[in-house]
Amino acid sequence: LAINGLGTLLASLFGSCFPTTIYIGHPGWKELGARAGYSTLNGLVVTLLCLTGTVPVIQAIVPIEAGVAIVLWIGIIMTAQAFSASGVKHAPAVAVGLFPAIAAFAFTVAQGSLIVAGGKSLQDLLATNMGMQVNGFLLHGMLTIERGYIFSCMILAGMSATLIDRQFGRGALWALAGMICAGIGLTHAYQLSGNDVDFLFAFSRAKSPEALVFRAEGIAVGYGLIMLLLWLLAWMNKPSADNAQSKEHRH
Repeated sequence: LAINGLGTLLASLFGSCFPTTIYIGHPGWKELGARAGYSTLNGLVVTLLCLTGTVPVIQAIVPIEAGVAIVLWIGIIMTAQAFSASGVKHAPAVAVGLFPAIAAFAFTVAQGSLIVAGGKSLQDLLATNMGMQVNGFLLHGMLTIERGYIFSCMILAGMSATLIDRQFGRGALWALAGMICAGIGLTHAYQLSGNDVDFLFAFSRAKSPEALVFRAEGIAVGYGLIMLLLWLLAWMNKPSADNAQSKEHRH
């Protein structure tokens, strides 16, 4: 992890906006016998392709279908690993954590369809009716969950895991994180211009006066109420001194 962080900081000095991290396929490569030399060789090859400008040549030679296959395999491995690594007990938490990502995918499909079809835009539809549905799915709901969904996935999964373990105090901290993210506009808030969607932070204004804006103060309040409820449950389930002494005597 330290090497990944240092690599990311060093790359940022050269203008890279891509963070480095342990690749999800590493367990598979290790099973095949790959070690540090694999990552080193991989980095050297990619660097050589970028510096020589031969990336378009590779794109012309290798069909996109070949690349999609490996991406599909990575997705399957990631999903399977999430459930297997968490165990049966926390599998529901993993499932809950997938909901924002699924909503983001569904919204991307709906957005792309409207762009291709032309006519009314997302802004036109939601400005007319915030309860607009597409095959029973709320556009506004998908959009609010799609904004910052990486953070929402982690927060909801973490909160669900703590509820399964009855660790209400830790669950309250996850709810606090959700409240902060929604309050500052890192999650759920958005501004919509035509079919273009962008973040809308609490300390910023919309890019244009005509944009349809949604600030997530209400969602932040919801997270806050959940936080208070979980703290109350943590206090109610706190073992008393008498119970603690009786447990010590039994041991």
